[in-house]
Amino acid sequence: SMLTNIKTYFITDNNADKTDMTTALKAVQQNAKPQDVFVFYYAGHGVISEKNKEFYLVPTNVTDLKNVDAALEENGIAAKLLQGYAVDIQAQKQLFILDACQSAGAFEAMLSADANQQKSLAVVARSTGTHWMAASGAQQFANEFSSLGHGAFTYVLLQALKGDAANNKMITVNGLKNFLQLQVPALMKKFNGSAQYPASYGFGNDFPVELIK
Repeated sequence: SMLTNIKTYFITDNNADKTDMTTALKAVQQNAKPQDVFVFYYAGHGVISEKNKEFYLVPTNVTDLKNVDAALEENGIAAKLLQGYAVDIQAQKQLFILDACQSAGAFEAMLSADANQQKSLAVVARSTGTHWMAASGAQQFANEFSSLGHGAFTYVLLQALKGDAANNKMITVNGLKNFLQLQVPALMKKFNGSAQYPASYGFGNDFPVELIK
């Protein structure tokens, strides 16, 4: 049946560098079958490079803040790299969740610039779907409150996956998107946080990411 055999590649802070993350992505590339669901979840720093306007995931070893653009190119994980894996990974149902500042920047460039990349992703998604969810807009910071124990986006995402976003005992990508887009701004209001509006982008169909027993 669906979603019974789950393989997790869990990378904690100290190991979450470009090498270990790309190693995990390569393992998925080798092992994922077309019928699989692939979920990539990242919680951490994110930034849009001043130099090339590209969004990067920023691992802990990006420490040279004087030459930050060079440091990002060397040790950061560019959105383009992730998009390349999305094209090459066989799983026909894919969801990328980015809980980082400015994370909508991961697909802003994709929307405006690279027609070939878009075409490749559209081809990947033709049979089912490839979707992206970002914690905050390209100009926004992701809020964190110690009383929640998580970033606001992650907190709402966990509530959603515990069943709050379920419909007919099923949590779908679109159900998740809608829940996050309503609940994160509401949480910001409650905690007097800065404005934070999750963003999403996708090709192809909706699909379940979790079945509630």
